Amino acid sequence: MSFLRWISRLLFGVLALACIALGVYFAVDNPESITPRFAGYPLFAGSVGFWLIGFLLIGALLGFLASLLPYWTERRRVKGLERQLLRTERELQTVRRQVAGE
Repeated sequence: MSFLRWISRLLFGVLALACIALGVYFAVDNPESITPRFAGYPLFAGSVGFWLIGFLLIGALLGFLASLLPYWTERRRVKGLERQLLRTERELQTVRRQVAGE
């Protein structure tokens, strides 16, 4: 299995490098300067490639954070169920002691 893991890491690394190279090429190939406006406020001037790549990265980060919400919700639910299981096990032990003592 380690060979497959090594191959997948190698392919992921090559894909990441290709994406970075493509982004750099895109930024260099689009040197026109623009000043985008966000919520009515002008941002600083930068190349088209810089702004597109920057907003793509911000969108990817926001998408990643949004995908973590169900994970956090389920984690909270699991912790609550673990506490409930612990209380139930304690109650069962108490009942067993009472039955054994009688």
